[in-house]
Amino acid sequence: MTITPPRKPQLFLAFGLLFGLSACATPSEPTLMVVAATQAATTYPPPLRHAMCLRTVTGGEETNPLWVSKVDSQDFKAALTGSMDNAGLIAGQTGCQYPTDVNVLGLSQPAIGLDMTVTSHVNYKVYDPAGAPILLETISAPFTATFSDSPIGFVRVKRANEGSIRANITQFLDKLAAWKRP
Repeated sequence: MTITPPRKPQLFLAFGLLFGLSACATPSEPTLMVVAATQAATTYPPPLRHAMCLRTVTGGEETNPLWVSKVDSQDFKAALTGSMDNAGLIAGQTGCQYPTDVNVLGLSQPAIGLDMTVTSHVNYKVYDPAGAPILLETISAPFTATFSDSPIGFVRVKRANEGSIRANITQFLDKLAAWKRP
């Protein structure tokens, strides 16, 4: 019995399927970027409790399905709002005394690799009721997704994005917990 090598059309089909599977980037999921209530259970300064709101969130990028997973502004806003709500910081409808502006500066992402490390860069600005800044901070937070998280590369990048944003928000919440009223 002889084994015949695959014909060219079959080879092209196989490469086409592999390429198609490798180019299916999907956006990050906000629910996977939210800092859980147990992680956010910290003591925050009394003036901040139930007194904060997100005024603007800018700078995120939409995911191009043919390229690589990104985090857009709306998904980041949903994750940050959920995290701040879990921490007991979000104000009611009319109780916002500490507006917050956020600019997602970008994600540093790998092109290829087994372990995918993504670092998110986010600028946070929190203002007091008089409009004076109480926190001006740019936070960079890395997160690595490994082959054990997913054998599929674009999924590993997505998981690294989500973990990096979650780590970034965690650091922001830590900065708020350490804030001392002048």
